[in-house]
Amino acid sequence: MTAIVQENIAALIYRQIKRKLMRGELAPGEPLVLKPLVQEFGVSQTPVREALLQLVSEGVLESARSKPIHVPVLSQQDLQELRAIRLNLELMATAAAVPRIASTTIDKMDSTHREMAGAKADADRSATLQKNFDFHFLLYEAGGMPILLGLLETLWARTGPSLRDLYQAPFFHMPGEHPHVALLRALRSRDASAALAAIQRDVAGHGEALMQRLARRQAS
Repeated sequence: MTAIVQENIAALIYRQIKRKLMRGELAPGEPLVLKPLVQEFGVSQTPVREALLQLVSEGVLESARSKPIHVPVLSQQDLQELRAIRLNLELMATAAAVPRIASTTIDKMDSTHREMAGAKADADRSATLQKNFDFHFLLYEAGGMPILLGLLETLWARTGPSLRDLYQAPFFHMPGEHPHVALLRALRSRDASAALAAIQRDVAGHGEALMQRLARRQAS
């Protein structure tokens, strides 16, 4: 296997593992053991190890001598800081997207939100988290800011596993109209202020609910 091919394979594995983190497919504390990953991807150990080490260097995964590379278990303070950073960057991405986003993309976001709502009604955590990710990144990709998009992907990779706590029985449901609905309405009318308010409510509301769940769990 040439060095170039191996590098491309490592980059592909890196993207796939990162996407799992962003979509909440991996749980806090979950180990990423080399041998099962090698079998899953059907490659040698080297590109898998390279992908894992790159994710460790970004702070998305964690390494310790006494255990394998694993998904970090974030403290409430960590999550609060990440939420604040994420909110500011998502507002920036939304502001960039409002005048640029295509009507076909808004329609796709609409159908994705409906699929997410259906998954929530069925208490399907995996599908709910995946559709929520898809909804948001359809918006952020429309902003045409690739550097910002990369930063958001890393933030979602760090917070995605913790969001699993909101989608186990009982699922969290924000009171009133879902912020996604308000966002879609704002995008169709090109109302930047309303779009920003919807993102603010979405990120802040779900973030606060997560903090409350974590606090209750620690107190029990």
